[in-house]
Amino acid sequence: MRTLSMALLGLLCTPLVHAADVPLERHSLGSWEADIGFSGVVRDGDTLHVSGIACAGADMQVAVLACYRQLNDILQRFDVDSSHVVKETVYTTDMDALIKVIPVRKTFFADAKYPAATWVQVSRLFDRAHLLEVEWTVRLK
Repeated sequence: MRTLSMALLGLLCTPLVHAADVPLERHSLGSWEADIGFSGVVRDGDTLHVSGIACAGADMQVAVLACYRQLNDILQRFDVDSSHVVKETVYTTDMDALIKVIPVRKTFFADAKYPAATWVQVSRLFDRAHLLEVEWTVRLK
């Protein structure tokens, strides 16, 4: 019994190589990030975390098109497409307007490979003019 306990203690105390030992890559989307205090894109190994891309527009369709075009531009930087998006979180100030433009959003996902998604209506976003903010988690491989 003592030998087993010592072996288990040895396993518990052995340092393991962990994802935390791999440095994160931070990619800026613009100078405003430093003003606010965040990174637009953070790569953690084979996972890409894209901060909320927020968009304004004359209406929700204009905002959706602007956000998803920016998100696709980010994917292209990393040589992947929307089929690599595993999780999407959308914050909107008008859920009814967002629901009406679902067909526009769906055009951005290759071969109907949609991510897991959460959509939340909020009273406002950081900039009061923004109608929509979308964040993605992307698998790079």
